[in-house]
Order: sequence, then structure tokens, then C-alpha cells
Amino acid sequence: MQPRYLIISPEYNLHRVGGLGTHVQGLAPRLSRQSLIDLVVPRYNGLGDMCEPLEAYGTVFRADATQPQPGDDFDIQVWKMNDQLNALITRHIHSGRRFALLHAHDWLSGYVANDLHQRYRTPMVATIHATEMGRRRGYLHDPLSQRIHLAEQYMAREADVIIACSAFMRHEIIESLHVPDEKIRVIPNGVEYKHLINLRIKYADFPHIRRRWAPPDAPLIFFVGRLEWEKGPDLLVEAMPQVVHSFPNAKLILAGKGGYTDHLIKMIQALNMEESIQLAGFISDETRNELYAVADVAVFPSRYEPFGIVALEAMAAGVPVIVGDVGGLSEVVEHDVTGLSAPISADGIAKAILQSLRNPETAAERARRAQEVVKKQYSWENIATQTLAVYAELLSK
Repeated sequence: MQPRYLIISPEYNLHRVGGLGTHVQGLAPRLSRQSLIDLVVPRYNGLGDMCEPLEAYGTVFRADATQPQPGDDFDIQVWKMNDQLNALITRHIHSGRRFALLHAHDWLSGYVANDLHQRYRTPMVATIHATEMGRRRGYLHDPLSQRIHLAEQYMAREADVIIACSAFMRHEIIESLHVPDEKIRVIPNGVEYKHLINLRIKYADFPHIRRRWAPPDAPLIFFVGRLEWEKGPDLLVEAMPQVVHSFPNAKLILAGKGGYTDHLIKMIQALNMEESIQLAGFISDETRNELYAVADVAVFPSRYEPFGIVALEAMAAGVPVIVGDVGGLSEVVEHDVTGLSAPISADGIAKAILQSLRNPETAAERARRAQEVVKKQYSWENIATQTLAVYAELLSK
């Protein structure tokens, strides 16, 4: 009998906050083309069917849950959401459904995973997408961060195998969660690249789309991501006066939302950059793709980045890419081969942008090489095959 695998995730297609949700949305369907998969996710505000098919051999189950909101009791709210997921899974088990293995994504689904692992002795895989210690630069300043860190440690201890998305994350998990190296497997994130590969060709005949964002002769710089300190949008804002000095009509589009928005607005005003920088807010995938198609450069100046799916998407779209020389980004982008890696400073980011804008043919060649790397190494089919190999390895023990 073919084994059935249980995947538990706090995010999926109708509720995606960041890279975790994008990861699960890319991976789960590919797994279900090869194996029996039950994907259990929360359903917020009644959005989404309670049960729906997932590709060839999978099923998505949604449990009505209360969406956790930022605050001092965020971890308690997450625990309640996990309890609602747990109740659904337990009903399935009591009705006769059996799982050969469970795979939980991040501490946000760790409570339910730990409980099922202990109650039913189900082998457990955990993908740790980031750590609180890493996000907080090694300092757990408040009780909530300390509790999240403890939840991560507990999940890491309970898991039989941990998947990390990069060598950087492997090292971080070892150091911050005290996990033995032999327990960790590195499998990168993937990207839905097929619809991105020809974007720049597709939109080449539609100049009005570029005019929507900038004049035809204006260099267009694009950032998409959460507007939070760790993603470095402030460094990009601070870099723009240097860019505008050399390219007076340059335009920066910052797409995304987050707790740093008000701070960025004040920075833009203080630097008199209102004409050069646009805060686009949250944008749809279609609008994001339009910007990938017409941007001269995409910049991701993260201070902390375990991997960086958005950089991979930009590479797939053929946009010249600049990333902060940090974490998983420095593994995804090979400096001066598939993109540029810049020091984590406004000056470093500005110099990299100017280098790319002044040498468009060289930048385009880097972008072409980046597309080839994405196709060869980062397809979700490839990532699913590697993940199933980890499952098989664990079950063979």
C-alpha cells in the first residue's frame, strides 16, 4: 500500500504572508503528483473549501481557525490555531486515516506536529524556514521572542529530520537551536518559473505598461517584499539620492506592506525623494509580473534572509538582480555571474545599482545566465523529488 504523508502548514494559497506560504504552495502539488498527500491548513474568515483535491493523489483539508494577530500574545493565538488543526487531524485518524509520516512547516505548526508525533509515534520532518534568533540578530529582547525561540527549540528537538533551505540556515539551526548536524538536510526553495521565463518578451510590445510606472527613458528599480527592517527597504530608500544624482529621472517602486511603512514614508519625505520613490503597497501577482517585465533592475537588500524566493522569481523573469551579501541570498546569486551581491549598506546598494544601470548589456548577460540556473536547479519538481527522498530515508530507518 502506498504510504500517506501528512503536511501541516500555517499558510497556503488563500493565506500567504511570506516565503513559507509560497514554498508550500509550490511544493505540495508536486509531492501529490507522486505520493498520497494530505495537506492540512487553517481556514480564516470562511475563505476556501473545507476539502478540495490537490493534483493527482492529494487532498487539501482546511480547519476553521482564528487568525493570529501581531501582539504580545501572538504565540498563544498560534497555539489556539494549532489546536483547531489538531482537532481536525485527530478526527481523521480516529476515522481510520493513517499517516506514514508528518511534515510540519515552521514553529507556527509545531504545536500540533509535536503532539501528533508524541501521541501516535508518527515519524516527523520539520522544515524550519527561519529562526527567531536570526530575525532578532542574535538577541531575544522580549518575552514573546523568547517564547518563540523555545517553541522552535522544542520542535527541532522533536523532529526526526529537519529540512533547511540553505547552508546558511543549516548553520543557523545548529547554532541557535542546538541541533546536531547529521539531523539536517538542505533542500533549497523552488520557483514557479515557467510563466516567468518569457515575461520580458511578452511585455516588450506593450510600452504603455512601463509608462504606467515610469517615463520611457527613466531607469526603473523594483523591490517587492515585506516592508520590515530585516528586508532592508530603508537601505534602498537611503541609496536613492546617489542613484538620482547620476540618473535624475530614476524611479524606485517599493511593493509590499509591513510595519516599516510609516518609517519609510518619513525617510522619503526627509530625503525629498517623493518624485523618485513610489510605495505601491500590496500588489497582485499579475502586477508583480508586469514590474518584473519592465524593470531595469530588481533589488533585495535584506539584512536577514534564509533563502530569498523573491530574488529567485526575479531571476526567473530575466531581471538583472542585486541582493544583499547575506545569508541564503549569497548562495542563490553568484556575484558578477548571475547577479550582483552588495554590502549591507546604502552606499553599497547604490554602487551596485549604478553599476547595473551603467552597464546594461553586462547586466542582461548576468540575467540570462541566472535564468538558466533557475531552470536547472530550482524547479519545484526537482525540490519535490529531493523532499520525497528525505521521507524515504527516514522511513527506511
